[in-house]
Amino acid sequence: MQNKERVWGFCDLSIDKNYDLNSLYLIEKLGFNTIALNTHVEEVSEEPKKKKKKSEPTEKKDFIPLPVDVPEDLKKNCKLNILQRVTIEFSDSSISLKLNKSENIKKYDIIAVMPKTIQAFQYACGTLDVDVITFDPQIRMPFKVSRKLYRQAVERGIFFELMYSVAIRDSMSRKNIISTAHNYHAVGKSKNIIVTSGSATYMHCRGVHDVRNLGFILGLNANQCLEVIRDNAQRLILKTQGRKCGKHYMEVSNLEVCLFVGCRLLK
Repeated sequence: MQNKERVWGFCDLSIDKNYDLNSLYLIEKLGFNTIALNTHVEEVSEEPKKKKKKSEPTEKKDFIPLPVDVPEDLKKNCKLNILQRVTIEFSDSSISLKLNKSENIKKYDIIAVMPKTIQAFQYACGTLDVDVITFDPQIRMPFKVSRKLYRQAVERGIFFELMYSVAIRDSMSRKNIISTAHNYHAVGKSKNIIVTSGSATYMHCRGVHDVRNLGFILGLNANQCLEVIRDNAQRLILKTQGRKCGKHYMEVSNLEVCLFVGCRLLK
């Protein structure tokens, strides 16, 4: 049986895990084709280790929780492509060791990080194998993004996220997201930007055309307004598939066309 070609279309790659799954069809009505259910992992301070008795078994605890459980019947009835995403707060390079030990991290399609310090941001841009770098719009960015680090992240295929749902509710968050967006434009010409809702309720989601218009406020031109919810988001999804498969990844959507082109080249 031939697999049906998947159309990613317009994407909102951050829907809070607490969103009512029975209302996902409403996001489809807003014009979106693909969503990612986001599980946020806060940074936990290291607690001093207690001395264990020899008889006690060693307990392995995964700091990454399991993804949201989406019922199979909902997947069948919903036309949306539903991906799983995790967003992890961190402050230093020790995050790498934790991620390597985690088994649950493999169950997610998209891995995003929220660096809390300049050292963490440098590590995310230059070393960490992740897909998205994001910041909490409720808090002013604690450091300045340099042109060098931004370019380094873009060259490694990492995307920068702007979330708008909090900005709808709070004027300070609105200032923060506009400031961050214009900073990205100044240092990197707004390359590799995605715009998401980060919403936990339908009331704070906006339609495709509204999000495109929001892009102008964020310093994006007409083409970029479309890219941040379609082209860049699709490139991000393909990048995540490449991360799972290894350094080289190719997706063939139409075998007949590829065979035809191959025959023409051989002649």
